[in-house]
Amino acid sequence: MSSSVDSTAPAVLPPVGWRFPAVEERRLDNGMRILVYQCPGQYVVAASLLFDVPLNAETCDREGVAGLTGRCLTQGAAGRTAEEFADALALCGADLDGSAFPDGFAVRLSVPVTHLRSGLDLLADAVTEPTFAAADFEREKRLRLQDIDQAHAYPQHVAAEQLNEMLFGTARAARPVGGSTGTVEEITRADLVSYADTHLQPANATLVIAGDFLDVDVHDVAAAGLGGWEHVGGRVVEGEQAQVHDGPQLALVDWPDAPQATVRVAGEGVTRGDPRWPALFVANYAVGGNFSSRVNTVLREQKGVTYGASSTLDTGRRAGIVSVSTAVRSDATAQSLADIVAIVAAARGAITDDEVATAIRAATESAALGFERSDAVVGRVEMLLSQGLPLGHVDANLERIRQVTTEQANAAYADVVRPGDLTVVVVGDAASLRQPLAGWGYAELQEIDPPGQ
Repeated sequence: MSSSVDSTAPAVLPPVGWRFPAVEERRLDNGMRILVYQCPGQYVVAASLLFDVPLNAETCDREGVAGLTGRCLTQGAAGRTAEEFADALALCGADLDGSAFPDGFAVRLSVPVTHLRSGLDLLADAVTEPTFAAADFEREKRLRLQDIDQAHAYPQHVAAEQLNEMLFGTARAARPVGGSTGTVEEITRADLVSYADTHLQPANATLVIAGDFLDVDVHDVAAAGLGGWEHVGGRVVEGEQAQVHDGPQLALVDWPDAPQATVRVAGEGVTRGDPRWPALFVANYAVGGNFSSRVNTVLREQKGVTYGASSTLDTGRRAGIVSVSTAVRSDATAQSLADIVAIVAAARGAITDDEVATAIRAATESAALGFERSDAVVGRVEMLLSQGLPLGHVDANLERIRQVTTEQANAAYADVVRPGDLTVVVVGDAASLRQPLAGWGYAELQEIDPPGQ
């Protein structure tokens, strides 16, 4: 008896075109919009009840009320105590939370498709009949204040807060999403009730839901839980137009005896709706958007002063920034900052054909991997809605990225990124960094005490 093994490698088939899942859209009689995304094989459903309410809906002396409302929504509802509500979620294998972010407010649900009706009913209870029990409110408020103190123990968080303050000045975007110690301390239970009554209304809400729904009529299930929710007034608030600071700035936040310095370098960018965004994305990928980028190659591979450096395009509905983030050896801080600015300046007009091709492949050929899970699909739609982008933006944006030329990438980077007008924040040991940073000469050095001092 003889046997043979076929060692011929199978043919590699051409890639199959991928598109973002199609949406089925309806609207309930109470004005609430429903967007359903069919994701085969995703038996854990992800849902987000998104409210179009910006952070500047908060009053200045009660900043953080939106976030605290989100924390308390799931602490008892529809006659259930916090413990009873948690038990009800556990019985259907669900997770529910609420949170605020710069361009909106969302209540997010994760639940097995077999318990979708129960999960959506609990979500409906949380937004329509929250208890806001005094004891639960005081506990969540205390936890939020502890979160603020804990965050200020991390230089990365301090650097991010200081950067926002310097970039956005007096705008709401300049201050922490969850409020500061001073504003959170002033929040009362009545403030949460007022915020929920004013801003969490069905006509202001969109339910985004994704999963495998072959045997489920999602619209009927959603209507059963949320269709009876009535609009009772409310107030529409327009988001503010935050202006990004124009001109060089340099700040040093003292972090005594720190062996390394946390660095943030940023300037004005563009929103995702800007026609330059695809080309700017491609250029930024080459400068700092991947491990082999210019910034990481110089600071990590060539000079060995950091474990990693990267640049990102951070976008909101009305403003965007381009930022470089890293942490470098303390004695190399001033030179590293000079290197970052030099790399940014040298990239203007110098992005290569190979860098453009690599960026396009990375963005377009791996796009499907980023949306394998239902929560990723819902998260992206949530971002599109909160930033005022059309539902077809994902596919359209990928096509625009495919069409970016080297000339367009260079033009966008040169047009948007201005190396002489960046805001630089360093969190590190002032005693050792003061002189080299002042000597760098990029901008007048501002020295800032760490939070709480």
